[in-house]
Amino acid sequence: TDDVWVLDAATGDSLGLHSLDLRRGETDEPHGIAVSPDGSHWYATLAHGAPTLWKFDAREDRLVGRLELPTRGASRIGIDPSGRRAWIPDYWRSGQGQVSEVAAVDLIALEVFATPTVCSAPHDAQVDPAGDLVAVTCALSDEVVLLDAVTAVEVARIAPGGATTVAGAPHLRPMNVVWAADGATFYVTFMGTHEVATFSRSGEEVGRVAVGRHPAQLALVQQQHVLVVANRGDTSASLVRLDSGNGHASSSERIELPDAPHPHGVAVNDDGTTAFVTFEGTTRSGGGVVAFSIEDRRVLWRTEVGAFTLGVAWKRRE
Repeated sequence: TDDVWVLDAATGDSLGLHSLDLRRGETDEPHGIAVSPDGSHWYATLAHGAPTLWKFDAREDRLVGRLELPTRGASRIGIDPSGRRAWIPDYWRSGQGQVSEVAAVDLIALEVFATPTVCSAPHDAQVDPAGDLVAVTCALSDEVVLLDAVTAVEVARIAPGGATTVAGAPHLRPMNVVWAADGATFYVTFMGTHEVATFSRSGEEVGRVAVGRHPAQLALVQQQHVLVVANRGDTSASLVRLDSGNGHASSSERIELPDAPHPHGVAVNDDGTTAFVTFEGTTRSGGGVVAFSIEDRRVLWRTEVGAFTLGVAWKRRE
């Protein structure tokens, strides 16, 4: 529906609606959404047509800028710790294995300062807590690429498990990534094999944990040493336990999310008590958001918002 909804995190009630509909009559799919580290702004991508980054004032939920990206698509948004730069992958799924880029954006000037070519269908690009490295997941080439967050130069190219894949015919399908709070490890969802993998900062794969079917986005709950994973292939989320000693994913637990077909996006509040999971819906039902307690696994609310609901982010209400 080319909309972004603002919901009350405690109740799920609607607080506002923003249209990102640049082309009337076309569905251009808002895909990614992210809040700046200081909470002053939030950003959303429009994925198709004219891929665009939208910038909103977080206090007033008011559009303050818009940037058309020099890419064929736009998926998730990885903002660095300073809040001054973002990395937006060109998830060129229809390219059938052709390589595409990540757009590196100056969020103050709203200008693209680099477009490094990375791999086939990069879907997510997240910056480590120190602001030094960007981890990029390559959905159609079974790779993870590490970029220098200052120069945008490739630092490492990782083939998980050492397997080679024909571009456009992936087995693992690395989709999304999140860094540990200390930056020593990062975690990647493998949609093709229903797993979450742990990698060291240098790019060494150190283990995998099975989760639900076709895991999509994931979020770190630092306070409880867990990851929350949306399982797109069924109506569930997974809680992945992290070893308190080395931060490696060690086990997982599935949480059923009734009436939430195709979970996709994940966010958690700042105290780590509540997870918010978007669900895409089906051809016969709408999409929306479901919130659940991380401590006791209890569903707190469920709200339908439009259709094919993808990204979600949490921001403090002023």
